Amino acid sequence: MKKAPVRETRTYRRAGAPAAGDAFEILVMATVSAGKSSVINALIGQELLHAANEATTACITRVEHRRDHKSFTGACYRGSGTVLAPRREATPELLRQWNADSRVERIALTGCFEGVPRLASGLVLYDTPGPNNSQDDRHAQVARKALRSIPYDALFYVLNAGQLGTTDDRTCLDLLRGEARASQPYFLLNKIDLLDAEKGEDLATHVGNARRYLAGAGFDDAIVIPTVADAALYARKALNGHALTRVQRGRLRNALDAFEVGKRDVAEAAIVPDPVRTVISGELDRHERDAAVPPGDARSAERHALEQLVARSGIRTAEALIQHRRSLPGQ
Repeated sequence: MKKAPVRETRTYRRAGAPAAGDAFEILVMATVSAGKSSVINALIGQELLHAANEATTACITRVEHRRDHKSFTGACYRGSGTVLAPRREATPELLRQWNADSRVERIALTGCFEGVPRLASGLVLYDTPGPNNSQDDRHAQVARKALRSIPYDALFYVLNAGQLGTTDDRTCLDLLRGEARASQPYFLLNKIDLLDAEKGEDLATHVGNARRYLAGAGFDDAIVIPTVADAALYARKALNGHALTRVQRGRLRNALDAFEVGKRDVAEAAIVPDPVRTVISGELDRHERDAAVPPGDARSAERHALEQLVARSGIRTAEALIQHRRSLPGQ
């Protein structure tokens, strides 16, 4: 795999993305509609980036976690680094406007991720366009440039559990194999809740099939984390006091019911390093012990259920993997 050119990396950092001393930067990529924005929003803990079933990202968005920030602020830039809009409070509507502006090539956001347990400051997520957008060739160009220029420490690739092996997905994996650095990408197998057990669509079997598919695409011994990003996002929105739409409330109720039946299935199906598995198993044990104690009130019971859902959804597994990587020597 190719190493990122130093010159392009420096250019990117001059354009509104200075690296903090404790920064750990993750490039997030996916095909259109794999749920990439939902994954990032679930990690953030609120619906900051626009998520939809069509291509929504036209530029590179850098999102930095700072525990001492109370809200998100952002600015947008041309490719040259020229400021198009100075730093201000960042809202989903403002980000949609910037993303739709053809002059904008980079967006830089800073704020506090609202997950629990709280991640260490300095985590940076890069949201990139789905390179398979047939209606806009710029998306593939921007995705390729991101792979070559962003000084990332790790790469998350989001797979759609219902679309493994499609031409679009294989094309994106070929791009990843050709342009990414030597470090192995981590794969999030999202929308795993769409599998139908009554039709014989077994979760563990599907994860194994995904790993074999990735090996055939040139990624041997891949780390694969099944996720239900939407459910984790809605649970964290509820935990953090953010309003949910009627549809989101319904989906959250369905997810709570589904995970009560499946309990640990998604988390235990992950193919991850042993230290990560140990962390998540410990969290699940703690949540189950807490759930066994009669809650003092309905609100406490609801909070326990939502926290368990996040732990079972695969998103906490992804966060534990990030923490594990940051703890390794040289990080």
